[in-house]
Amino acid sequence: MKVFIKLYLFTFIIVGLSGCIGEDYDFSPPTVTLSANDVADVELKETNVDWRGEEGKQYSKETNTRNDIKIAKKQQQLVVTPETPGNLRFDNEDFLVNDISSYTISTTSNAKQDIRMNEQDRTFTFPKKKGNYIYVLELQTDRGYAQYVGNVVVK
Repeated sequence: MKVFIKLYLFTFIIVGLSGCIGEDYDFSPPTVTLSANDVADVELKETNVDWRGEEGKQYSKETNTRNDIKIAKKQQQLVVTPETPGNLRFDNEDFLVNDISSYTISTTSNAKQDIRMNEQDRTFTFPKKKGNYIYVLELQTDRGYAQYVGNVVVK
């Protein structure tokens, strides 16, 4: 009977540990989705990244501001009305967010406007003024820095 109990416990422990070992984590920068009223969403494009991945592997990507704007203009447009509520979603969050900020750049005047964001639920309000905008998100985490851009039209 003792042998049976020992064999049972041994099997239970091995099966339990194999579940922990088999988990797969994604340590790359997250995919970020920009959403308006939780109805329409677009995926933001990574532009500038300095990130430590799995086992400390460095992942870097660098573009200049002019290229950021070109990249954003090629993205699918998110069409919203003035002062529409918006939010951000990450596909994974295997990191600690230290700081998150965003702003828009008008494609006609190049005027920059900071977007006030609630960092807890990642909600914000789109600009009041109608026009075409480049949406820029800057994410600072314990794994590094990532910047994303998107194409927003306020009609």
